[in-house]
Amino acid sequence: MSSQVKLTILAENRAAHARLLAEQGLSVFIETAQGNLLFDTGQTDAFLRNAKELGKDLSSLKGIVLSHGHYDHTGGLPYYLEAYGNTDVYCHPALSNKKYKVYPGGRIDIGVPWEESKLKHQGANCIYKSHPFEILPGVWISGEIPRNTSYESIDERYQQRVAESYIHDEIHDEQFIAIKTQKGLVVLLGCGHAGVINSVKHAMRITETTDVYAVMGGMHLLHTPEERIREIVHNLERLHPQIIVPLHCTGFNAIHHMYNRFKDQVKLMNVGSVFEIE
Repeated sequence: MSSQVKLTILAENRAAHARLLAEQGLSVFIETAQGNLLFDTGQTDAFLRNAKELGKDLSSLKGIVLSHGHYDHTGGLPYYLEAYGNTDVYCHPALSNKKYKVYPGGRIDIGVPWEESKLKHQGANCIYKSHPFEILPGVWISGEIPRNTSYESIDERYQQRVAESYIHDEIHDEQFIAIKTQKGLVVLLGCGHAGVINSVKHAMRITETTDVYAVMGGMHLLHTPEERIREIVHNLERLHPQIIVPLHCTGFNAIHHMYNRFKDQVKLMNVGSVFEIE
């Protein structure tokens, strides 16, 4: 269990300070008494520049955790390796599979914008995990997230290339971080493709924790139909989180529904915002 936890947002879709950079993506600097981690790297070097502005020492990392293989969560990794060299990178074995999204105008590549062999040459020590793993005392990587709800599903527009075929991408490489604290469980999501309810319930199982203190991160509800958002928010309420921090791809409509249900328990944060548990 972590007695002290500080989460600083280094990359996000919104910035509220003129000296900080916003971009579509996510990167969160995690400080605990047991060591520091980086969760995702955004899509450019913005997280490095923001970290410098905020006085955060990224050379202190015990490792980098990549939530899934999309460009806006992994694109900054080569910049980190160029700046700091050797580091452990925790990810799913399928992270670097070729990934696409289908639009009316065609199919675009949304996968990792680098070659794994080049990253390893830069000093990335890739540690592949598909099952829950305690990366630091009280800090867990989820492994693959079971899909148990009927109202959370992966958009058919997401595809991956297998041999010469394009098939539906269920994004099984997606992982989150769960942190056990004295106030309860903190669940940190990258994009939440697997569903926020599926993710939080999985976090409760792997950590053997029933009290959820905070759910933070992308929840991928930007284009979700209204009825489905209502059902997700209703089921989130049944899990009794004390704090909700919607970021990145959650979407204004979903945030609106969350605020109507949870009121001041919903915290809007931007690049540079700090979430701290003492």
